[in-house]
Amino acid sequence: MKASILTIGDELLIGQVLNSNVQWISERLTGIGITVTRHLSVGDEMAEITGALRFLQSSCDVLIIGGGLGPTHDDLTVEALSRYFKIPLRYDEEWVGKIEEFFRSRGRPMTENNKKQGYLLRDAERIDNDCGTAPGQFLMEGRTRIFVVPGVPHEMKSMMERVILPKLMKDPALGSTRILKETLLTSGIGESALAQRIHSEVERIRSIPGMSLAFLPSNVGVRLRLQMAVSTTEEEAAFRKELIALREACGKDTFGSEPGTLEEAVHRLLLERNETLAVAESCTGGLVSQRLTRIAGASKILRGSLIPYQTELKTLELRIPATLFDQFGVVSEASAKAMAEGIRSKWGTDWGLGITGYLGPEGDTHSPGGTVWIAVANGTQTLAREFHFENHRERAQERAAAYALDSLRRALS
Repeated sequence: MKASILTIGDELLIGQVLNSNVQWISERLTGIGITVTRHLSVGDEMAEITGALRFLQSSCDVLIIGGGLGPTHDDLTVEALSRYFKIPLRYDEEWVGKIEEFFRSRGRPMTENNKKQGYLLRDAERIDNDCGTAPGQFLMEGRTRIFVVPGVPHEMKSMMERVILPKLMKDPALGSTRILKETLLTSGIGESALAQRIHSEVERIRSIPGMSLAFLPSNVGVRLRLQMAVSTTEEEAAFRKELIALREACGKDTFGSEPGTLEEAVHRLLLERNETLAVAESCTGGLVSQRLTRIAGASKILRGSLIPYQTELKTLELRIPATLFDQFGVVSEASAKAMAEGIRSKWGTDWGLGITGYLGPEGDTHSPGGTVWIAVANGTQTLAREFHFENHRERAQERAAAYALDSLRRALS
């Protein structure tokens, strides 16, 4: 089966909103064996929408249409579908009642223009929205299965997961072929170094029919996507075997699979060891702690964090002698180690993490902008490493937080 995705909205074309829906839908369709052949985005214009329908419908088995289902004058998707397919609209009083209840439950009145969302295509099957007011729709036009979903990401995802993907997976036209895909997550190593390290495994994967491996680098790590179209249990076993071999080839550079995160890996390792952490982060401004506290139950492993951004606070709160900074500098191996040891001692934790650096654009005579020292202490030893990130404050800060978590992960494992 082939699919096309049509997204509607001026905000997508002018770059005001990132079109993340296309990426998410494409990934889910590919995962169940549907080939996505086209992405098309158009603005909130009747002629543009009907023109896109004319272009896409004849070339696909599945058409996902997202956006333009709101209550305002520029939401034209349902009207455009009605005009193009010559299908009259029906007023769904039951759905309007659900909209009224939606607003009532939030203590807000429903405005008159919300009734616009009660008009559906006469021949369409309604897809209820369990977290918003715009209903989805499903209809068959010729051989094309057309699904209409809201542009709001969490509303779209709910409809896809509850209704659309299960419906497509049961479709006889889908066949028995499935796409197996797993994305390994790595950190602390660049794309070229990783490719060289796992070269023999890459060559073996390339020799297997239907199997592919993609390197997906970012500024904080490399993702490895292993993918294969399978229709037999033997092919599935071959995929699982190569996945294990790939993970082993990566060694400590990999910490899990999507949708996992570095902070989840650190959280899990500390829980397994029944140990606690305290963080003293200067240049990262609390970003490490923020990432850790996104996880439910973070209080079981994170005792607390301190952001001693000014040098005097490092002396006052962490009991670091001012002479140490005079001798070695605020951004130095000695400073990072003293911060890690100081925060661990201050709050009586098993592990201490210290981060200090110059995010830029300025540094000092010894450390240019982008220089960061990260130290990990556990009471037995303290290890520190110097990093040189690009001289860009935001990107350097994000990378420093990621490498701090990775340094702790490696020490724990």
